[in-house]
This record gives sequence, structure tokens and C-alpha cells, in this order.
Amino acid sequence: MFVEVCGLTDIGQIRELNEDSFEICGFEDGRPSGVCVLADGMGGHNAGEVASGMAAQIICDDLMGSLTEQDNNKIALNMAAAIDFANSEIYNMSLKNSAQAGMGTTVVVTFVKDGLVRIANIGDSCAYVVSDIVMRKITVDHSVVEELVQSGSITRAEARNHPDKNIITRAVGTEKFVDADFFDYVPVGGETILMCSDGLCEMLSDKEIKKILNATENLKDAVKMLIDEANKNGGIDNITVVALKFKKEENI
Repeated sequence: MFVEVCGLTDIGQIRELNEDSFEICGFEDGRPSGVCVLADGMGGHNAGEVASGMAAQIICDDLMGSLTEQDNNKIALNMAAAIDFANSEIYNMSLKNSAQAGMGTTVVVTFVKDGLVRIANIGDSCAYVVSDIVMRKITVDHSVVEELVQSGSITRAEARNHPDKNIITRAVGTEKFVDADFFDYVPVGGETILMCSDGLCEMLSDKEIKKILNATENLKDAVKMLIDEANKNGGIDNITVVALKFKKEENI
């Protein structure tokens, strides 16, 4: 199954620094094998940028070797090991440099290998699957607000404007150890996996995102339009989008 991949990041309208990062590795000539990593950093001046950049680069580089792994049961273990390695490197760097103390980052990772798609996340950067009909969130945020929603204390609608919506409960690099959650997705022709930082989903509704993705034939144009619309709606945070479009057989 052919895969088209595109990523773009933007500083937004308010922030002075872009602390988001992303990496796309593999997918040469549309082949369905590769790795995408999106990270949203946090910390003091420049520290969030350092953390997100390190996480994206380390995880992507580390997982490229797994594209030749014959045992698919080991993929999740390899993804966890790559995330653990990034966590350790960022955590140790933060201990050595006071200016980077406490830095960390969210991550969402999509690993694609010949029909196998496995997604991992830490924090509130997320992944959705979008079709002509629905937009469904794959990942579950590690955040205070998500815990309130899961417990029934607030509704999903109330969560969107909750004052604690940006407080996350897990991040890469802030603690010595961190656990990621993993999700499997079965590729369907015509569907898109959308990875994004909260700078996108806080500015656009699911309905608006789905409409743009489905109404725009060219994936690069769709990704750019998503960021442009998020900026038009305020752009209060950095905005990063990575999209993977699984092509229908008749389009190959």
C-alpha cells in the first residue's frame, strides 16, 4: 500500500520560539515503511526546543533499524527502547546544564512497516485517523484534563476550555523513567493518520480538521492549510502537523 507523508511546523502568532520538532524517516518513493516522530517541547529559554529536537532525532534514527526487523512482536519493544533512550539522554543533559533543568517534551511516534502501523505517545501530542466519514482519536492524552474526563468529572466539551488543559502528567526527559502507551492501526486505503501538537487541535475543531483534509486533494496543501487556519484562529501556540495518507489501490 502506497503511503504519502508530509510534515510542517510553524511558530504560530504568539510564541517567540518554536519548541515543536518533527522527523520523517523512510517512506522512499511512497513505500509503506518508515517512522514519523512529532514532539512538543517545554522548559526554560531554548530548553524545550532542545528537548523536542533531541527526542525526534534520537527516536527516528533509532527506529530506522527496526524497519528490517522480521519479528513484528518486537516492534513495540524496539519503540519503547528508542523512547527510553531519548528520555535518558534528555534527562541526563538537563542534569548537567542548569539552563536546561526540567526540560522535557511530548512525543507521538508512528511506525509503519508493510501493513503494520504502531503508534506510541507520551504527553498531549496526539494522533488521529481521518476518513471521508469520521475523525477518530487514536491516542489518549497524558494530562490532568484527560484524567478528569476519564473519571467523569467533566465532559469532553468542558475539557476544551478547562484552565488546566495544558498541564500534562507525563513527558520525555523530566523523570529518570517514563512509560509510553501503544496503539495498533490497520491501514485502510483513503484514510489519513494525522499527528499534531496541541497548537493545532486547540485552534481547530475535529470537524474543521476533517473538512480540510478531505476537501484538499494534495496532502502538502492540506497540511499547510491546517496550519494557516490555526494561525487565523489565533495561533496561540506552536503548530506542527505530520500526515500519512494511505492510498487506495486504484490510485497506485
